[in-house]
Amino acid sequence: MTDVFKEIRSDTYIQLKNSLDDEVSKVSKTGNAAFLRSERFCEVWKIETGLYDDEASVWLVEELTIYVALGIQFPLEPAKIFYSKSDFEKIGHIPHTSFFANDVCVFDEFVLVDENNPTGIVLEQLKKAKETLIQGIKEKNVGDFKDEFLAYWNTSGNSKDKLLSETIYCLVDKKPRSFDSLSLLTYSTKLSKKEEVSSGILFNKEEDLITPYKEYFENLGQSPKEYNVFYIDNIKGVERPPFSLTCYDTLNFIAPDKQKSFKEYFNKNTERLVAFPKVLNGTTYFLGWHYPKVDFKIKGFRKNGLTPFRLTFQKTLPGHAKYVKRFATDILTENRLIKRTASDAQEQMDYKLLVAGIGSVGSNLVGLLNNLNNPEFTLVDNDKLSSENIKRHLLGFNYLNQNKAVAVINNLKQKLPSQKIHISETSVFDYYNNNKDWFNQQDFIFLCLGKLNLEKWFIKELANGNLTKPTFILWVEPYLIGGQLLFFHPDNLPNLNYLFHDIYKYKFAIIEHEEFERKRDLFVLKESGCQTTYSPYSSTHLSLFLTSIYPKIIEIIVNKPAESLFFSWIGDLSIADKLDIKLRSNSFESYTLIHNQI
Repeated sequence: MTDVFKEIRSDTYIQLKNSLDDEVSKVSKTGNAAFLRSERFCEVWKIETGLYDDEASVWLVEELTIYVALGIQFPLEPAKIFYSKSDFEKIGHIPHTSFFANDVCVFDEFVLVDENNPTGIVLEQLKKAKETLIQGIKEKNVGDFKDEFLAYWNTSGNSKDKLLSETIYCLVDKKPRSFDSLSLLTYSTKLSKKEEVSSGILFNKEEDLITPYKEYFENLGQSPKEYNVFYIDNIKGVERPPFSLTCYDTLNFIAPDKQKSFKEYFNKNTERLVAFPKVLNGTTYFLGWHYPKVDFKIKGFRKNGLTPFRLTFQKTLPGHAKYVKRFATDILTENRLIKRTASDAQEQMDYKLLVAGIGSVGSNLVGLLNNLNNPEFTLVDNDKLSSENIKRHLLGFNYLNQNKAVAVINNLKQKLPSQKIHISETSVFDYYNNNKDWFNQQDFIFLCLGKLNLEKWFIKELANGNLTKPTFILWVEPYLIGGQLLFFHPDNLPNLNYLFHDIYKYKFAIIEHEEFERKRDLFVLKESGCQTTYSPYSSTHLSLFLTSIYPKIIEIIVNKPAESLFFSWIGDLSIADKLDIKLRSNSFESYTLIHNQI
């Protein structure tokens, strides 16, 4: 694969060595740390440093090894920061880090960095990483554990600590009334002929929410299994990591008046699970654990004299020290999904369309473009469809855990098996650098990436003559107060600096440029931790945006203008008024489409 940013990494490394007093060196990818061998990173730098507390004028950690791991897309995407696993005891369990990866969460995935200043990116990351570690050691940010509780519950706290491998979804809408109210419906999904994953749905037997799912599996000819789950109404003492729990430890969470019922449940069932509610940021999540299998073959005991409960919890027997496997459910209830979202007479043409980014915008765009007499598609995305996506995505429950491009092709093939569709499960950056000829065989390119740095890089590829096909770029502004459609004709490109000011300020944005800095916490929301950030907008407004610009897209595809065109869609401005979001102009009107003149 073409390494287009090798020179930039080399220059950045030299500048970093000259900027730091610490010792900086390059690390071989055959190193002991697992992340060093990861395909995610093409280069890793080692920094021998320490953590100095300026407030107390004292060294908190005199010797600390930090790693800067760079992916092939750096500086379009920031590096990742890790610290040495051997230094864990110096740091401990603190917010924004994890035990196994020893990573330090510095930037969330929505951050936009200045790709023109790669050294500045790394220096800023190192600064923020040290600040995070210092604040954690001094226990100044302990409260952040609450925000990141789910992330840590789903992270192993030591080498013996295990997590349940199956994904469990939650359909519990009402609070269970009894310890025996919950059940788990387990099923298998075939991702391919050779790959199959097991999943489950936690549900409340007092509700009938599971009925449509049982009917769904029945229509597929599947026979899912159902297991009883022991419900704990209230749990205390589980507030911060490590969350490593032995079988014996879990007895502390069973209330005295429920001990008898728990013992009966444990001896009666072959699969034993416990679930409890946890309220985080106003949302109730159901978490829990699964007990390991017990072995009845123990010398000195008669088989009939050993019950599963005794084998698992008696301190004189080895079962009590085994670790349970924790799980956190992925909410499938309507409330959560809403919160995460917001003709024959026609001439038949054979279009070849490449769509990169098959998320909320891209998947629904594919659904619209497919009306062009089933064009030949190339779909590119390296991400899987998760439950929080399905309210705004073209596809739903049936495609969870599948690669988004694979899922869409499966969906389209159900409508017309003969339709020509090509997919790539890699990033569009990698796919482009390995398949430039294929890109330039398309009639039109559509980029729905939501990553402005990467999209600007493709515009530069157009300007440099490497990409020769007309290219559409689509993105949405927070709460879909605005949406943008950019069409770049390779023979009529505007000045990139005219369209974009500074790092990210698009000339024709609906929201005032400075608001993206002033109201970042309002524009980028998160459910739990740095890895769960999302941009708020509803599926209704997404549909309005796409249906408004779709006629322009068709007009361009059919008429093939030889000029670049730029359109801005204005959404529901009452949302801007309610949230006190300033707009670029006072003359905007809701639900209108503007043709911006260059």
